[in-house]
Amino acid sequence: MKGNSTNAAFWIVAWVLVLCLWSSAAPSIVFPLYATDWHLSKSTTTGIFAMYPIAIIFVLVIVGNISDYIGRRMTLMIGLIFLLFGAFVFALAPNLHWLFVARALQGFGVGLTSGAGAAALVEYNPTSNTKFPGSINTITQAVGVFIALILGAILIKYEPFPLHLSYWVLSLLILVSIILCFFLPKSQTSRSGGKSNWKPAGIKIPKGLWGIYLLAALAVGIGFAYGGIFLSLGAQIARDVVGTKDILVIGMVLSILSLLIAVGATIAGRLSPMPSIRIGTIVIVLTLVLLVMASEMHSFILFVISSITGGLGYGFTVTGGIGLAAMYASSEHKAQFLSSVFVVSYLFQGASAFGGGLASTAYGFSYAIWMLSIVVGFIALITLLYTMMINNKMVYAK
Repeated sequence: MKGNSTNAAFWIVAWVLVLCLWSSAAPSIVFPLYATDWHLSKSTTTGIFAMYPIAIIFVLVIVGNISDYIGRRMTLMIGLIFLLFGAFVFALAPNLHWLFVARALQGFGVGLTSGAGAAALVEYNPTSNTKFPGSINTITQAVGVFIALILGAILIKYEPFPLHLSYWVLSLLILVSIILCFFLPKSQTSRSGGKSNWKPAGIKIPKGLWGIYLLAALAVGIGFAYGGIFLSLGAQIARDVVGTKDILVIGMVLSILSLLIAVGATIAGRLSPMPSIRIGTIVIVLTLVLLVMASEMHSFILFVISSITGGLGYGFTVTGGIGLAAMYASSEHKAQFLSSVFVVSYLFQGASAFGGGLASTAYGFSYAIWMLSIVVGFIALITLLYTMMINNKMVYAK
């Protein structure tokens, strides 16, 4: 067991990651209101959502390694400042164009904090369990999304200013989190020479780790792709396909996903990465079948069940993928390697969200759900096959 300061630092970073996912999911519950009040198409609302992973990918590719040079604490604080600006813009947004700006700012913030936060959890790990940081990383995503959906739904239904109040609450908490980051240890940068030697990150995979990288990126990407479908279209699926317009009911149904992500991540944290990925891919395929059935039969029960299995599948695949990447990333390239994994993952998320919006606008929800389910399900099966082909000695060498 490490010292108390390291233990506190670990949980401060975990809270920052909760807040990041809270920020990213906060607009999801508001999308139906934007669509109704501002007369937006589904492709437009999913386009707003897709701006977020596009911005994240840009940040990860250019400065995904920055925390290896300026330290985890500084990078997390800069990321939180971007999230604060994003929340402000959402809170004050007078029209559609400002929503794209706010979403991009959120993407910059999460892009800076995701890789740095994942690396910091590994470095501040208060236990001897090397899988613990990956499990907590996934759980923070679940908790952040859960709070965003439930609290957002409550603030929309029972408080004034439904399009804005949740963002003011979020802004206050981000300010508090920036202050908390001052209590993190001053990170010793992993490179000699510090800031002056920094170069744009790019996608750089150490020799001999391409197989690990591909598997980790696919595993996390599958979870993110499903999450992109659910967060960008889930509220509208619940309203239009399942048939409820009660925003609190929608928030509660969508939050089931995040709760089960935490359950899946907790279980996966007790397993090695490969079994976690295999279990997760199988469950994701089952989930997509259930989602299609819920859409075709307009079944609320099947939609809820798909939320449960989807959360579990997400928890297993993402925890397994992050755990695999963290296990093999060297200390001097840790943030860059994890950021490279997230680049592919957020590409999957953006493509699934925006593709679903375009398809649902052009052909309807039923077609969009069929299309996304086939594509994501096929990638999940390919990933499952790859776990059986890859040399197990390579995976368990450490």
